[in-house]
Amino acid sequence: MTTPPPFIDWLVDRLHGEGTRFAFGVPGGGTSLDLIAAARRRDIQMVLTAREDAAVIMAGVAGILGDAPGLAFSTKGPGLTSAANGIASAALDRMPVLLMTETFAPGETDYVSHQVFDQNALVSPLLDVAGGGVIEASAQAVETWLALGPRPARIPAVMFPTPNALREPVQPTSATPSRADTRPAKVQAAAQLASEAQRPVIIIGLEATRAELEAPIRGLVERLNAPALTTYMASGMIPHDHPNNAGTFTGGAIEQPCVGEADLIITIGLDPVELIRKPWAYEAPVLDLCEITREPHYFTPLLRLAGDLPDVTRSLLEALGPFPRRSTWTAQAIGAHRAHFKDGLGIENADGLSPSAVVDIAAGAFDGKPRLAVDAGAHMFSACAFWPARRARDVLISNGLASMGFAIPAAIAAALHDPGRGAVAMSGDGGAMMCLGELQTAARTNANVCFIIFNDGRLSLIDIKREERQMPDLGLNWEAPDLAGVARGFGLTAWTAEDEDGMRQACAEAAAMDGPRLIDARVGSAGYFDQMKALRG
Repeated sequence: MTTPPPFIDWLVDRLHGEGTRFAFGVPGGGTSLDLIAAARRRDIQMVLTAREDAAVIMAGVAGILGDAPGLAFSTKGPGLTSAANGIASAALDRMPVLLMTETFAPGETDYVSHQVFDQNALVSPLLDVAGGGVIEASAQAVETWLALGPRPARIPAVMFPTPNALREPVQPTSATPSRADTRPAKVQAAAQLASEAQRPVIIIGLEATRAELEAPIRGLVERLNAPALTTYMASGMIPHDHPNNAGTFTGGAIEQPCVGEADLIITIGLDPVELIRKPWAYEAPVLDLCEITREPHYFTPLLRLAGDLPDVTRSLLEALGPFPRRSTWTAQAIGAHRAHFKDGLGIENADGLSPSAVVDIAAGAFDGKPRLAVDAGAHMFSACAFWPARRARDVLISNGLASMGFAIPAAIAAALHDPGRGAVAMSGDGGAMMCLGELQTAARTNANVCFIIFNDGRLSLIDIKREERQMPDLGLNWEAPDLAGVARGFGLTAWTAEDEDGMRQACAEAAAMDGPRLIDARVGSAGYFDQMKALRG
């Protein structure tokens, strides 16, 4: 009779079988070392990071791109508190992460107070927003977590195993996922709604960001001849140069001329976590295709098809066959809306190298080959508008939590996942300074990443909100740091670009090489205020 394996060996075998190939984190001296040793035996690569929050972000991105559970680890106490922002990002950005954190042995807290706090109470509210939680170190708990739903529905979890729990023998088990049924009558009703609409508009969100949905979604867009808008996180689901691409949807002002013409709004995988804090601006009925029904939401749909999103979308596309298409959209009208979006965000600065020029030059030099990771900040307006996204997850961004300090670790994870393709990270100087230690991670792993830092010596997005409120200077700026010098100190190749010619030269050289490198782009921020007004209203 075969002896059951210890839980830790079973766990890494099970995760490896699901596609996990990396474990990211900062270990303590307890169970995290056991995890690293077991992962090494199973050829799961350990990536030592500078910070725990970055480790969870890396694990989440690796999970998304690998269509697998992401795996992170930390020590107890300060390790877990440092990971908190990553846990919140995993929850609100819908990333499938299992974070294994050390804890105290049974009875230890009867006499120990050093580093002691209620770890469950810290993480539970962060996980609750996505339906996640703390799971036990048991095969049944892990299987239940893995079976919670289709991969985009997989939710983050934290595990606090004791050393004894890791050594406990386990018997293989399984759990059956539950999936919503799509009733044929509802599909037919949805098809009739879509086919009878004269001015349908399609909005695509993060639940739909899967390669298997690219063809059916584009087929639906073309079948209805509808303008299509994507959220930031769904960039690429309709290629940037597709004739039906009408720009980005945020819930703001810039898309209202297009969506306001709709007599039917079709949302595909639109998660309300992606939208800005403004009420829904449209009276047209909504046909909602989703995988998870989330509350609260910005709208109440006339009809909702909830279930496995590839099945739902393909079923609707097939059901459209018997119905005539009545769309009155023309290529010229859709093109005008696309031009309105680009023109609204293509505002040039009057004080030097503009953010839109940085993105345009980088996009041309790299020819859209690498994935783009974008940080929160004013630079994201240009980055998301002008980067040539063509496929699912061509753009990685924190738009549920909207966290600064996301782009650098996300780009490292993307580059490790696909070294040949590599990644570009676009971050403001404020966000970059939150995670500069990860440049050492990039150097040590030789990650194929080009970090482009929009260096204006200012918390630009917050400062333009101050300007909007007509408040006096509140000290939200600083002297622009020499980030190229910092990068060289970590062993990276680096450039400083102060004008468009310097940016072209830096990007040309950076695009011709592999490995970690950094461009310190000294941008002006004069156009940010007008960009935000155009985008959000």
